Amino acid sequence: MASSLQKGINAAKSGHMHDALEFLKDAIIEEPQNAEVWVWIAAIIDDMDKQEIFLEKALDLDPNNIPAQRGLAYLHNRKQEQSSVQQDHLSDHTQPISPFPSPQKRQEVKKDGEWAKISEEELEQVAQSSESKAQEVKKKEISTPKLSLFEMTLLGVIVVVFCFIGLLAASSIFKFELPLDFLRGNKPTLAAEPPYQGVFLYENGIFFDIQQFQGLPQTDIGMPTSYNEQPVIVFWKINIEPEYLQMVYQNGAIISFKTSPQLQKGILLQPERKIQNGLYCLHAPGDTEKEAIYWCFKIAEPPIIE
Repeated sequence: MASSLQKGINAAKSGHMHDALEFLKDAIIEEPQNAEVWVWIAAIIDDMDKQEIFLEKALDLDPNNIPAQRGLAYLHNRKQEQSSVQQDHLSDHTQPISPFPSPQKRQEVKKDGEWAKISEEELEQVAQSSESKAQEVKKKEISTPKLSLFEMTLLGVIVVVFCFIGLLAASSIFKFELPLDFLRGNKPTLAAEPPYQGVFLYENGIFFDIQQFQGLPQTDIGMPTSYNEQPVIVFWKINIEPEYLQMVYQNGAIISFKTSPQLQKGILLQPERKIQNGLYCLHAPGDTEKEAIYWCFKIAEPPIIE
């Protein structure tokens, strides 16, 4: 029977946050010395102060807990950003677009009495000048030949083609990825960027930390579980080339995968075909087996919610 911690994790991954919180409360009673319990509670609540308390508790229990370390770093950055925004002043931002003229410009504006010095003849000349300009515009509109529907359509197609060619040229020069999945087949995309540097399992719009192991992992801590038969793995701001990676199944079989760059900040990996349940590791070989690096995750059937 699954523990309260596992039930809470499964509920959180399924988007049932209220149920997840209830299960994790039970997990605190069952496993108060398990750092992973405190990390998961911090992950599903919205109160930043409470998140910080729970993550510090996790680090007290396990000082080497990477998700807790990263979570605290992220919270500290968020608080610093909020503090700098609170110390800012509205006038600092509105000054460049202020509707009020500067003192120098204010001196250039005519006084109300000066406007009264314009004669009726001058006002009439201004009105006649405006009317003649309006007539000239109408004449130009009448003399301009109108395009047929076919000509307008053809012109629109030409404009679109030239814009597309320009985008392709720009992407080649400045080395950015165009969203051309509809031409090259489905490729995974992110709805948002990960909160910090690392390797993640991306599922249902949520990033789950994948812990890095040097040498064969001896524990399943830091190995998130996916219920997707083609999971998406995100290497975010990690300096690694995909061609040096292998995806290995628990029986030693090599799994082929496809990659997709994401805004030059990260790489998205996804198996080319649906994979079966079990343990999988992304493997970056080293000079010796002890120097090899592993990022591991699990595939499982989605839980049945009664």
